[in-house]
Amino acid sequence: MKTEFYVEYEGRQINLQDLEEAAKSTWRNEGNKMKDLKNLKVYYKPQEQRYYLVFNGEGKGDAFIV
Repeated sequence: MKTEFYVEYEGRQINLQDLEEAAKSTWRNEGNKMKDLKNLKVYYKPQEQRYYLVFNGEGKGDAFIV
């Protein structure tokens, strides 16, 4: 079974799997290896169209969703 999870807010839709992939890309683009990523938390604020990332318990700022 495959599950897809979406958030819809004020006419916009975001796939949470896409957010996860964007977060992992951020991790890799910062020069990190996927094997070193033990914990990922993604906080999505639809009213701000931003998501906030926490890698291995450390916050890494935010990104705007286009």
